[in-house]
Amino acid sequence: MTIGTGAAVAGVELIGPADAQFEASVESLWGKRAGHVLHPALPFSVLAVNKADRTAGLLGVRFDMENRDGKTYSVVHYADTLRNPEKADLAPGAMRFVCAEPRYTNLVLRRELTVDPRGAMNLENLRKARRMSASIDCVAFTNGQFAGPDTLGAFDRLERERVAGESLVAAVLASDSEARIGTLLEAAMAQPDERTIARQIYTELVAGGAAAAQSVAKLQKRRIRLWR
Repeated sequence: MTIGTGAAVAGVELIGPADAQFEASVESLWGKRAGHVLHPALPFSVLAVNKADRTAGLLGVRFDMENRDGKTYSVVHYADTLRNPEKADLAPGAMRFVCAEPRYTNLVLRRELTVDPRGAMNLENLRKARRMSASIDCVAFTNGQFAGPDTLGAFDRLERERVAGESLVAAVLASDSEARIGTLLEAAMAQPDERTIARQIYTELVAGGAAAAQSVAKLQKRRIRLWR
């Protein structure tokens, strides 16, 4: 696999399977030898290395592939802790493992011992690719600075979600009845920019009524405002 360096994207770079220290670095993150569980995924994986002096709260890694028929396709895998920056794991000098099959990303991130069988099946499809490359698609630091080509428009999507979420929380807190809160949340759950927060609050509404819903709404953390 050919790995894009990503050197121009806010100080976060990629290293891939061809690097002499790649496998050892992955094993240090996972806490064990790659063995038969993880080793098959390494050719389709990269390590993102934060060489900046700030923690990254958002990382988007893009994989571009070409199948045997010459058809090209791509996917961007995101790691987003902008709502909880204290949980960001890509501090200065830190590395993050990212596989084109996300079940293996989770395997390393959570230090699990086994992977969902569907992950192994999906690796078979990746092996059929004629070419594959990886690059940094976007990075946002915990001070809100955003950089990268952002091919799927994450910057605009995250801003819409931030504004919509804050508006929904304000509306829930201003509502004076359980019925009104229910109506607000049911409408919000149908909207892509609001549904995640809406579902969390709605669960509390069903379990504990208006007071519980407003209590969890107050606890919602605001996503960091991004800027370029």
